[in-house]
Amino acid sequence: MNTLLQALILFLVSMLQLCYSKPPNIVFIVADDLGWNDVGWRNEQVLTPNLDKLAREGVILNSSYVQPVCTPSRNAFLTGYFPFHTGLQHFVIFPPQPYGLPLKFTLLPERLRKLGYDTHMVGKWHLGFCKWEYTPTYRGFDTFLGYYNGEEHYFSHDYTYQNKKGFDLRNNTKPLREATGDYSANIYATRAIEILENHNKSKPLFLYLPFQSVHAPLEVPERYKDLYPAVKTQARRTYLAMVSALDEAVGNITDTLKKYGYMDDTLIVFTTDNGGPVNWGANNWPLRGAKVTLWEGGTKASAFVHGPMLKKRGYTNTGL
Repeated sequence: MNTLLQALILFLVSMLQLCYSKPPNIVFIVADDLGWNDVGWRNEQVLTPNLDKLAREGVILNSSYVQPVCTPSRNAFLTGYFPFHTGLQHFVIFPPQPYGLPLKFTLLPERLRKLGYDTHMVGKWHLGFCKWEYTPTYRGFDTFLGYYNGEEHYFSHDYTYQNKKGFDLRNNTKPLREATGDYSANIYATRAIEILENHNKSKPLFLYLPFQSVHAPLEVPERYKDLYPAVKTQARRTYLAMVSALDEAVGNITDTLKKYGYMDDTLIVFTTDNGGPVNWGANNWPLRGAKVTLWEGGTKASAFVHGPMLKKRGYTNTGL
């Protein structure tokens, strides 16, 4: 799905402009390191009622493939190119590496902005930050709240790499230190809700929501662990709790979409960036492999699309 996603979205926008007074709103949600068997519509032991409802009302994409690690997939989501075309096919961008997604490539938010969209990003970037020109507000996003690196702690928002520790949570370009102690999924849902509450609905909206959840480290408020008392493996229990925290955040956002009348003209796209890491509690059954591998456990994504503009809804698509 990822290499065609930009073309698909732009095609849908152009077609819908012929039918509607304005293009559709687009909410693009990315889960991080979500396993194939870690969603409720596939595994009833996983408590994701909000995602399940969206998936079953829309179209579940059962043959959606992504790259096996973060940076290459995010590259493909925002450029529409396989990562070997951009030079980001090898692995992920680490904190000290002096490069990013090449500036010669036009990103999806830049194209949508030319079509009149307001563009906002909330969450994980992981496409380079060695100079400002590589960062989200220089690549087509009107606003950004999130972090630049591949991972960090969910409450402190810092990350240690090669014995060097840094804080990585920003509001546009400024550190957001007042959010220290708040759980990232809640921070991102709150910002997304603020964007929806304040958006001028005469203009189309592109909201890109690449959540930190459920990437390592395994951290979550205790109340979500209480949802899984029968799970005895600590890593698995915490991981599932993080999935449910993500689901609650998505539910709060979709409740806001409904409250302010967005759902009638909003396309919701949901995907993971790669398969789940089994050593951190994920489950890709019955697929072989995991994150970082080229087997389907690393590259087959839990994904769906939802929106009233889809002519056929409520089914599972098994085609590519």
